[in-house]
Amino acid sequence: MRRIIFSLVAALAAFALPPAVAEDAYTPTILVTGSNRGIGLALAREFADAGWKVIATSRNPAEAKELSQLAKKNRRVRVEQLDVTDQAGMRVFAQRLNGAPIDVLFHNAALLGDREDTGNRKQQFGGLDEALFQRVMHTNVYGPLKLSEILVENVAASRQKKIVGMTSGLGSLQLMGRMSRFYYYQMSKSALNMGFRAMRNDLKPRGITVAILAPGMVETDLLAESGYSGRALKPSESAAGLRKLVEALTIDDPGVPVNVDGKTIPW
Repeated sequence: MRRIIFSLVAALAAFALPPAVAEDAYTPTILVTGSNRGIGLALAREFADAGWKVIATSRNPAEAKELSQLAKKNRRVRVEQLDVTDQAGMRVFAQRLNGAPIDVLFHNAALLGDREDTGNRKQQFGGLDEALFQRVMHTNVYGPLKLSEILVENVAASRQKKIVGMTSGLGSLQLMGRMSRFYYYQMSKSALNMGFRAMRNDLKPRGITVAILAPGMVETDLLAESGYSGRALKPSESAAGLRKLVEALTIDDPGVPVNVDGKTIPW
């Protein structure tokens, strides 16, 4: 009887799955900034539903009720406090991560301007406000660049090694050359494109892919604040399209702004 048992064990061992299966079981991780609402919240939900681990950040997690509910329903979602304008806070956040690999660092957090700011023409000629300029540029440009610098080792330690900046067609000279309602926001997206293109050149030798993606026109508070009333995607539709683009990225990505529909945005 013992010989039979030993024979069965040996036979099963012979058909044991190779180590490669463990490789296939790897779960990628994405970090999404500004996940408390709109596209950021939709991205967190989309990637979690697709089986990814999600580090969803917000400046004020206690006030991010929908994000908290998502985290309670889906254990793949981990909510963290992060303000991309607080450099010291970003370093503390990095310490909390303790070197954990981040396959995709997705910079979604952005500032158009408060409704009061847009109503008072603080981004238009005749009412230009320096304080708002600094807030928009710090949030939309410096924040993503600095956070990428602080977390680059986490990205380098991952398998996919991707950093994504969320741009906009409003940063395109060709598409929006005649628009003059949001000076700072438009400038910030053009600056983000240039900054990420430069960062791409520095990080490509390390095998890190840096890409610039746009969500398209999406039904969000930010779009409502802009006064746009045309056809727009639902946040879930935009997030689904962005996930496909992110997953398809390779180190040979040209580093040009790409819309959610896969079309290059003329810059």
